Amino acid sequence: MPALMCRAQAKADQAMRNTGIRLVVVALAMLLAGCDWRDDGATGPTCAIPSTPTPRGPDWVNGTLSQINDNGAWTWYSDERAVIDTARGKLIVSSDANAMGPGGAIRDGHVDAVIWDLSARTGTRTKLGALNPDDHNVAGLLVRPDGNYLAMYAGHDQDCKSYWRNHVDGAWSAEQSFDWRPLGCNPSGKARVTYSNPWNMTAENKIYSFVRSIDTSPNVLVSTDQGASWRYAGRLTSTRRVGYVAGYYKFWGNGIDRIDFVGTEAHPRDFDNSLYHGYLQGEKSYDSTGQLVDSSIADDTQPPISAFTKLFSTGATIDGARLHHAWNADIQRYDDGSIAIIFTARAGIGVGAPDHRLLYARWDGAAWKVSHLARAGPALYPGEQDYVGLGALHPDDPRTIYISTTIDPRDGTTQLGKHEIFQGTTCDQGATWRWTPITANSTRDNLRPIVPKWDPRHTALLWLRGTYTTAQRYDMAVVGIVSRP
Repeated sequence: MPALMCRAQAKADQAMRNTGIRLVVVALAMLLAGCDWRDDGATGPTCAIPSTPTPRGPDWVNGTLSQINDNGAWTWYSDERAVIDTARGKLIVSSDANAMGPGGAIRDGHVDAVIWDLSARTGTRTKLGALNPDDHNVAGLLVRPDGNYLAMYAGHDQDCKSYWRNHVDGAWSAEQSFDWRPLGCNPSGKARVTYSNPWNMTAENKIYSFVRSIDTSPNVLVSTDQGASWRYAGRLTSTRRVGYVAGYYKFWGNGIDRIDFVGTEAHPRDFDNSLYHGYLQGEKSYDSTGQLVDSSIADDTQPPISAFTKLFSTGATIDGARLHHAWNADIQRYDDGSIAIIFTARAGIGVGAPDHRLLYARWDGAAWKVSHLARAGPALYPGEQDYVGLGALHPDDPRTIYISTTIDPRDGTTQLGKHEIFQGTTCDQGATWRWTPITANSTRDNLRPIVPKWDPRHTALLWLRGTYTTAQRYDMAVVGIVSRP
């Protein structure tokens, strides 16, 4: 229900109070309007649950669907994969094309960037680079402090380079690269360079980019010239490597002076992960409470991820299920200081366990609280038993999230034919959720939703629609529901 209706009800509330009409009538009117009415003198909207329309026909979408790119997919460990340029009215989106999609072998492995005009609803696609086809190769995007754009990307353990291009004065620059070999990357080794996560830190006049590199840990590149050149700045953590890599990390920066992160010990197929939170500020790292953990990322004394605040301990029981093998999906810190995280965990036992769960964690300034969101269904394919549809936090509305699942979250049991997108709304800071379908009756899967930061009045909900066979073979399109400016 729009906030405008809640404000109207609030005015009616005050008028009714002034005339002495019974408060129970006011409460009923507010509830029918979808508002959270309070008998404490407060007025205005507090929490509105969206109405649930009736899906009709195949491939139903709750809104106007736009296609941003006809061939492309993304992993969830390079951010941001989409950004909004509010000054120019543009949406910039990156993805990695595949031979199974439109264009076939001609576009196989293209790292794309689409600049999509929010008013005209049309976009221009540019091939940033060409690597072996893999959704991990997607670029991390940034609107630079000067208003131009940065795209930074890497192959999935394909070589020892981080690549970047800048979009300045309406054109993309030539591709450049940072060579990690002098820092210990072995081009013939199994674990080389993967992911790019660039974030502004305007208080330091720097851009930070987090790259999985030396010892498969999150290493840091820094630029002091708006992405024109990069230098090595250190390492965030040094966790003992178990199996494939030394953990997975999601990042969120406020663009000024702080970058939050949530990490695991390893890949969930190699280790029974818990989850840990911390943040970087002034090239120092801290736990959730603000306790200093590492006084300098530039020296050789980085802590393991377990030195930070544990927000989920493997083996915990949530909503009656004992959960294990956690994996992080999204993180967001809001203006009030609260932090939210979406993550996944297994409830089933064994390889390919079909009972995955989507969970929500919230830091309220004193403690982490974890709640159940939904059942996520089976793995996307047997080779990656922890790949599921995932979910996204709304950066401008802490009451709203989006998830992808094959099990209807409204009852937790109804099996859906494909992965569908649902919007979740909470009125109690994440303890419980109400669900509204965004897609229904789909003939193709809807996976890995994201929401770039914009403002409280606008939302760009993007996701992947199509067939996902493996991380290297897929026929997906980038689609979404995008507000008009």
